[in-house]
Amino acid sequence: MSEIRDVFVETSFGRLHAIYGNSKAKGIPMVFIPGMLGKAEDWQNDFASFSEHPCVAISLRGRGQSDFPASGFSVYDHANDIQAVVEHLGIRRFVLVGFSQGALYAVAYALTHPESIVALVIQDKVLKQRKFGKEWVERARTHPSAKSEQFLWGIANDSQDLNLLEECRRFAKTPTLILKGGHSAMMMDEDLIEMKDVFKNSKIEIFPLSGHDVSSPDYDLYVRTMRSFLKKLSQSH
Repeated sequence: MSEIRDVFVETSFGRLHAIYGNSKAKGIPMVFIPGMLGKAEDWQNDFASFSEHPCVAISLRGRGQSDFPASGFSVYDHANDIQAVVEHLGIRRFVLVGFSQGALYAVAYALTHPESIVALVIQDKVLKQRKFGKEWVERARTHPSAKSEQFLWGIANDSQDLNLLEECRRFAKTPTLILKGGHSAMMMDEDLIEMKDVFKNSKIEIFPLSGHDVSSPDYDLYVRTMRSFLKKLSQSH
């Protein structure tokens, strides 16, 4: 595996931070989007598991080492962060992996940049959102990655009731891997049925021992599942 390096991208509101590894690998690039308050480093250990693929993980605005604007926290603002990083790195087509809220941001990106998407990996997230309010801010402020009240209220104020699922019918043929934790309440059986109806070319995998984090406690099973999906992709490209 090549050395993992930090990447900083200048934007109108400051710098975005990402980490980039396996840059010389020949496989289809992978771009990882963390959960709501997650950071790029959350994915760093995964790069070795997918060493045949160039890997990029992004700290979206306000997370990790990334700056944040005074305003501009909609799902499509976050999607713009993804574009800024992949454009900076010259990565044109890739597998987009999103965990939790990061999956919603990833799909928002895919909807606005469908030409960039080789495949999608949606990890334990329905493609819907309810507007965040005071209760969400109060819970989120206890998260170790919560930078400031201003940042959290920016997310809450710019949030809205949202359902991206119907718009995703344009991805009916796009290879999609949908992962659910067996003990997670984030996705219900009816949600999986709806998603399978939209993403016709999808595979659903349920990790019976996992909660919201599908990579735990059986990380080997998670890696085998992801690598099997990637192998089939590579054979068809």
